[in-house]
Amino acid sequence: MPSGRAHGWGIAGGYLTKEIAKLPPLDGVTLHCIGGHDFRPMNSADWDRLNIGYCFFENDVEALRHTRRAAHEWDFIVAGSSWCEYQLRIGGVRQTATILQGIDPANFYATPQRPDDGRFIVFSGGKFELRKGQDLVIAAMRVFMQRHADAYLVCSWVNQWPFSLATMANSTYISFTPTDDDCLAILWRTLHENGIPTGRVCLLPLMDNAQMRQVYQQSDIGIFPNRCEGGNNMVMCEYMASGRTVIASDATGHADVITERNAFPLTSYTPTVVNDTQGQPSAIWHEASVAELIEQLEFAYLYREVIAKKSAVAAEDMKRLSWDKAAQQFQCIATKLSNAATFNNSRT
Repeated sequence: MPSGRAHGWGIAGGYLTKEIAKLPPLDGVTLHCIGGHDFRPMNSADWDRLNIGYCFFENDVEALRHTRRAAHEWDFIVAGSSWCEYQLRIGGVRQTATILQGIDPANFYATPQRPDDGRFIVFSGGKFELRKGQDLVIAAMRVFMQRHADAYLVCSWVNQWPFSLATMANSTYISFTPTDDDCLAILWRTLHENGIPTGRVCLLPLMDNAQMRQVYQQSDIGIFPNRCEGGNNMVMCEYMASGRTVIASDATGHADVITERNAFPLTSYTPTVVNDTQGQPSAIWHEASVAELIEQLEFAYLYREVIAKKSAVAAEDMKRLSWDKAAQQFQCIATKLSNAATFNNSRT
């Protein structure tokens, strides 16, 4: 598993490694990070007698080109969302199940709603790229901030991967030009060029995951119009676990956690075909409506009591996501595989 404190795979890898280490070891069984749409292990040198892969993918069309082969190579492939599992099953993978990413309750727990200081603060998180939909956030907030002088935007958008950042140049909603500048400089320029009043923006640097709760509790609502998520979206779920509701897409990986009771779900989408660098179809994503985003922002702005009710439900719902539970689910799969292999070997 990868490690790190400022990106999703690293955080997930760290927690899973810690929790699995508490469980009885199973010789000959290894859990691998699957890092790409070709379903190869992150480190092939760690290939074992029995191998379980953990995957998150968003380019469903591209993934389907590799699933048949992957089904023969892996003993079991665990998906990070029900949507990913569905795609795997379409592609011929039978040994599969879904295990959602967890939430650390020591870091992310419900806190009281922010005192009314005359501002309405919207949080947007996730690395800045087309898939995450920050162009839709900018398009909606441009209108919303023009209407409401008390509206502010807090962004945690730093993207450490230039190739991913550059995908935003394909947006039809904002003007974006990737350069060799520092990511924060690019983001400030993009916000300014697209009509966002930067005096009412807090653009955060890359931060350790443990510091994010203090950021979340200083906002009123989150906005996550992601076009596609292979998992349950760790940033969004940690935000909700902190007692804050969201305006969010309810498709792909978000569908495992977003409900009408804990969020303001987006319901209007345009299917969008995404091509790879060779111009071949790579994915079909779900593009949210900017008009609906603005409508939901306006409703939340007017009815703060609804925000409070949904926030309380969000915090309670996120309690079911835990890293120790995820580790136990992996252990259960590994034990079944090991027992089946032992039984088959005894028969032969």
